Amino acid sequence: MYIRGGDLVLTSSFVFGNFLFGKTYLKGEFALLLRKIKMIGATVKTWLLTLALFFTFFSKGYPIGEETQIGAREVSLGNAAVALISPFSVFHNQAALAWINHISVAIDYRQPFLIAGFAAKALAAVIPTPVSNFAFSVQQKGIQGYNESRFGFAMARTFGKRFSAGLQFNYFMVDFPEQGSSRGTFLIEFGMLFQTTNNVSIGLHIFNPARALIESLNLTSNLPVSATAGIALKPSANLVLGSAISYCIDNPLNIRMGIEYQFSDSFFLRGGLSGKPIQHSAGIGYKCKFFATDFALVHHETLGYTPSFSLVLNF
Repeated sequence: MYIRGGDLVLTSSFVFGNFLFGKTYLKGEFALLLRKIKMIGATVKTWLLTLALFFTFFSKGYPIGEETQIGAREVSLGNAAVALISPFSVFHNQAALAWINHISVAIDYRQPFLIAGFAAKALAAVIPTPVSNFAFSVQQKGIQGYNESRFGFAMARTFGKRFSAGLQFNYFMVDFPEQGSSRGTFLIEFGMLFQTTNNVSIGLHIFNPARALIESLNLTSNLPVSATAGIALKPSANLVLGSAISYCIDNPLNIRMGIEYQFSDSFFLRGGLSGKPIQHSAGIGYKCKFFATDFALVHHETLGYTPSFSLVLNF
């Protein structure tokens, strides 16, 4: 068979062009395939993390519904906060709210264990009145595919010069956006605070004494019943020592302790320890007449670091 020169050039160009086009096409298909694999991997990773968090939250080792890692000052003191007085007492011991004599608003944000997309937020507002002090709180934490929310209303008042008591009503809800479902329940908590002197306070807090439960994904989980007792000492004008012990049914005792040192008129250094599991904490704070801001860093012996930031406004 005879092929003319021009035909040979055209034929060669056609073959070579097809080769290049096919090679480019294969590269494009391969890149597209890699992107799809990465997307699938990210989706699987998110779902696995969601499932891990879910089973962790509903296991006996994690107190779903009770969240005490709120307030950077409290967290940096090892969470030994049951005898401390602050707007964040709405999450630790409602009785302490009775000693607040001005309107306060407090916000808290943290990223548990530095997990991307996992955040915990809280808001509290305290309103003192001649009859009682009232407080409203909102708390939310979660990750894609799983969210916990808690809404609270508290009231507290003093009885005499040294004793106070407080009660809080909560609505706790677990939301599963991917499944389009949520579950909720009501629960209560209460606390007492006794100031033996101006420098010593003793606190007691009970969470969920009615043993409320919540159902989800065909599972029924009893929300924890816990009791926390502790003491706060102020041996000098610039030093605060705190300690507490917490017991939650089906969980080991949790011992907490912390120290706060005021090294200038407005700045504070803090450190704390709690366990089990063992957690070390440290923080710094600034306080003036109208606001206070705090930062804390907590290290969990297994899960790693959790940064926390909070702001308190006084009116």
